[in-house]
Amino acid sequence: MYPSHTVGHMRPDHLRLVGLGLYTRADAVRLLRMTPSRVSRWVMGYSYTLSYAPKAERRAQPPVVRARIPRIDGSILISFLDLMELRVVKALIDRGLSLQHVRQVAGLASELFNTAYPFASRRIFTDAREVFASLSRVKADEVLIELSAKHDQLIAGPIVQQYLAELDFDEQSKLAERWWPLGRSVPVVLDPKIAFGAPIIAGTATRTDVVATLSHKVQISAAAAAFQLEEKDVTAALRFESELAAAA
Repeated sequence: MYPSHTVGHMRPDHLRLVGLGLYTRADAVRLLRMTPSRVSRWVMGYSYTLSYAPKAERRAQPPVVRARIPRIDGSILISFLDLMELRVVKALIDRGLSLQHVRQVAGLASELFNTAYPFASRRIFTDAREVFASLSRVKADEVLIELSAKHDQLIAGPIVQQYLAELDFDEQSKLAERWWPLGRSVPVVLDPKIAFGAPIIAGTATRTDVVATLSHKVQISAAAAAFQLEEKDVTAALRFESELAAAA
């Protein structure tokens, strides 16, 4: 499921990937509850035929999230920061923003905040007004001007509260460094420095999918003893994995 240190038979020059978190397209689909085609289109870009033009022509759209990890054996492999960016893009799209507008916001935020990961940066949430105030000065698209205030309200409201509550940020880089997918009260976390970013029980390197698999075969108390965990940790792993399975 999650990439291990042997994924793609990485050569020594690829060892620098350790600590970034490594996720396949299938991992992103599962963790973010997205379709495979959406992940591919947003990470790789896509092309389409403009059939209503005088002469049919192919056009291309760039990625919204630019994964920095090269493909391995032809497969998409993304980092923890890429995953966090996909998560925010999905939230914006699900709330009615067009992909074109999200792409514009990403480009502007990247420029203003001088970061390659605008949607994984704390500043996109805390300084959102600066981004959208700048967007409102873009005269080429009246819709963008109309949307600036709406974006302001959208970002400053539920998205900010949810995403700031679920993420830990590095104090120096201001980039996301850990994700608590069920909230901080539940001991399940994704940390790119541990287990290649797979979901784990907080404070350990024990993966939730491994714990859940055993828990389906034995009593929760026995699973807890086997992994030297508290029973509440095993229950949390079961809840997390069950919710992912139910959404698949």
